[in-house]
Amino acid sequence: MKKHIAIFALVILALGLMAFFALSHISAAGQEKSNGESSGDLSARVLKLEAQVAALETQVKDLSSKASSRVLTIPQMQNMPGSKMPPGAKEYEYGGMKYWIVPLKDGK
Repeated sequence: MKKHIAIFALVILALGLMAFFALSHISAAGQEKSNGESSGDLSARVLKLEAQVAALETQVKDLSSKASSRVLTIPQMQNMPGSKMPPGAKEYEYGGMKYWIVPLKDGK
């Protein structure tokens, strides 16, 4: 009796797996058909995108050639601390950059 139940359970399991795989194959085929684009449509789309990429590449080349001819000037800082520092100010340097610690009141 137990042997018959085990065989019955294995048959049900096998039928369930076959049904699952059959349904997943049918749904995958349905998705391919529902896309609605034929090979002619796709090749036309590819040609259009290739033309667009070529136009963008020429724009990049034009802009990069213009950018290399530009001269970038950095404005000079006119309010850099010089010899007119308040009393008690201490000058330090970190990574090649100078900075000052300036006390707020009476050297505190």
